[in-house]
Amino acid sequence: MNFVMKNQAFYSVQRWLKPVVCGLLFIAEINASWAGIALDRTRLIITGDARSVSANLTNTSPSIPFLAQSWVEDANGTKITSPLMVLPPLQRINGGQKGIARVTKTSGINALPQDRESLFYLNVREIPPKPDKPNVLQLAMQSRIKLFYRPTAIVPETPGAVWQNQLVFHKQGQRWSVDNPTPYFVTLIGLSRKPEAQGGDRLTDFPGIMVSPKSSLDFSVADGSVSQFSMMYVNDFGGHPELKFSCTGNVCKALPMEQQPR
Repeated sequence: MNFVMKNQAFYSVQRWLKPVVCGLLFIAEINASWAGIALDRTRLIITGDARSVSANLTNTSPSIPFLAQSWVEDANGTKITSPLMVLPPLQRINGGQKGIARVTKTSGINALPQDRESLFYLNVREIPPKPDKPNVLQLAMQSRIKLFYRPTAIVPETPGAVWQNQLVFHKQGQRWSVDNPTPYFVTLIGLSRKPEAQGGDRLTDFPGIMVSPKSSLDFSVADGSVSQFSMMYVNDFGGHPELKFSCTGNVCKALPMEQQPR
């Protein structure tokens, strides 16, 4: 009888362990499949006087080769080869190695507006090798980053120049609008009652909005009565700096640069 009880206990543990082991193996397969092609930046800017601009691609797998398929889309998400294209459109990157996706100008570049930026997207899709085991889950990832064409006439004289302080916010209760008088696209991450370093306290809940050049955009805030707030945005290098704004009546403008966070 003791033998029977031990056998029952053994099979009970075996039945319990089997799904756990299978689950761990499944997770291991997924983690292995997550390795692939990674870009070294979140945005690219090609200026009017540059022939091309490049993004570095890295195969994060130490041993598995991947194919990297790259292409450019316009602002509407349509695949294009003019006025910008990416070379090479397909490349093999061995495990732990790097590649380059080079965006170059083609015919039609001069037809783009020369007084403001134009928006495109660079896409990179990884193509994993065929698995050598049956029933293996493969996750092929695709990266999509913003690609801006910046005409020569509006290229800032100094790298890292700030123009986001020219934005103007208009309040109407909890419904606000932001005016962008600049020739650049501005991506806002959010507004907070105070800088993130001081606790933040978000006024907005959007994951990020992009305001086109010389245009305005409406959005909602949690508290429309604030008289000061901090704006976090994305700069040319993918960083997330902040600017302080102060409101007079229903109009909010950035504080002078000497009063901004360093």
